Amino acid sequence: MIDALNLRSDWLPKLIPSSSIAGHLTPEASEHLDLPPGLPVVTGAADTAAALLGSGVVNPGVVQLTIGTGAQIVSLRDQPIADPRKHTHLYRSALPQQWYALAAIQNAGLALEWVRDMLGLTWQQVYTQAFAVPAGCEGLTFLPYLTGERTPHLDPNARGAWVGLGLHHSRSHLMRAALEGVAFSLKQGLEAMTAINISVPALNLTGGGTIDPVWQQLIADVLQVPLHPLTMSAASSRGAAILAGLGTEIYRSLSTVPKLEAGYDRVITPNTVTPELEAAWHRYQSLYSPLHDWRRAQ
Repeated sequence: MIDALNLRSDWLPKLIPSSSIAGHLTPEASEHLDLPPGLPVVTGAADTAAALLGSGVVNPGVVQLTIGTGAQIVSLRDQPIADPRKHTHLYRSALPQQWYALAAIQNAGLALEWVRDMLGLTWQQVYTQAFAVPAGCEGLTFLPYLTGERTPHLDPNARGAWVGLGLHHSRSHLMRAALEGVAFSLKQGLEAMTAINISVPALNLTGGGTIDPVWQQLIADVLQVPLHPLTMSAASSRGAAILAGLGTEIYRSLSTVPKLEAGYDRVITPNTVTPELEAAWHRYQSLYSPLHDWRRAQ
């Protein structure tokens, strides 16, 4: 890429491992941060890579779902195998000789927060009112593509919509349709991961957008995969701290990190998919292409 863009490699910093010391805190920075000058500064990692480490996911085989503003479905790989369909991403992990496959859903908590705010609901009302509506929202479907979408469409121009509105629909229907739409988007991400031969017998579940039990159950029902809600919060920050500990030799190796693997205290088992939820999933899948073609024709 450097050659293709005719750049000078000496303009760019050296590539060093995530747990290496990149430098030391300057006097100016230490004064600004109110920290001692000369403190070692470790390279660190991107948030998803740090979250994997912070959750104790250090070997291939575990698949983790994080829901926040966006959502990520992530699995470590010991070989850099790219997705030939370009539906998922491939990045280096925070550990040597590892990579991770990533299904990136851009509109998760972001879309739900927008809908909640537009409808004038509290979060408590979101769950009590939305789940008083039957599955499938009596024919209403929500596409959550408010800021474009990554997996599986890679379409920055994708936009959201409620489709199928009728006089019988209420504010509660609009909210439940948004929850179902985000869950269906996660299902598309999961299918993109299984398409590159990643086995998903269960999912670690983490992130600030996964707290309510009824929402967790809907996710499990849509994905048809058991969920393990992790008891650890702030996994990315913990991963960054572990890297700092490794770089400064507070930890001699990963095996000396206390309680490295995050635990979970329960399993959310999926219910059998109802015909109404199955029909809603098929509606959701059928809507992106015609709406995409309609936008291109404008």
